[in-house]
Order: sequence, then structure tokens, then C-alpha cells
Amino acid sequence: MRHILPALALVVGLSTPALAAYNGPSSGYGGFQGPTATVETNTVAKALKAWDDSPVVLTGNIVQRMAGSDDKYMFRDATGQIIVDIDYELFWGKTVTPNNTVRISGEVDKDMFEPTKIDVKLLEVIK
Repeated sequence: MRHILPALALVVGLSTPALAAYNGPSSGYGGFQGPTATVETNTVAKALKAWDDSPVVLTGNIVQRMAGSDDKYMFRDATGQIIVDIDYELFWGKTVTPNNTVRISGEVDKDMFEPTKIDVKLLEVIK
């Protein structure tokens, strides 16, 4: 017993600096810190020419629901129109009309035998 207490004090004394340097999982350190690329695809015209899975942020109007679909809509901005796929959960109970300006964020979805569309990940009502 008389050797255990000094040994324990030695272990605690030696491990304290290591614990002090530990940042933990909730620290603000780690990850990438540097410039962030901006989304260049910000119009329907650019989205129609973009690669599959390219990120897009578009501002415009949802003008109609596509026939026979619960989650496909026609989206229009000043440069053209494109089909957007919006899951009902993204509306968060908000009513959106063709008069509302919305911002959609998502990615281009190009399939072989279908028109290009946008898979929407975020829907914001601007006004």
C-alpha cells in the first residue's frame, strides 16, 4: 500500500500534460480551414449545361406541379425553366404559390432518357 500511493501520484503527474493537450471531439479545431469554392451554377441555363451531380443554387419561381407527380415541379428563372424534384418534407408546412420567389439548393440530375432536373435538398421562400 505504501508503494501504491507514490506510484499513483507519479502516473497522475505524468499524464496531466497529455490530458491538457487533448482537444476533445467538441473542440473547434480540426477539419479544413481555407477558401471555399462558390457555386457557379446559379441559373437554369447554366444548370441545363452542368455535369450530373453538380451543386446548384437557383432563385426563381415554382410555376406548376408536373402532371402525375407528387414531387416534381416546373421551376422558372429569368434564363429558362427546369423540372425540380422537391420532397414534401422540404416545404415544412409552407404554402408556396407561383407568385412566391424561392431559392432552391440541390444538385443536377441527368438521366439518359429523361430531361435534366434538379434534385432539391433545401427550399427557402424569399418573398
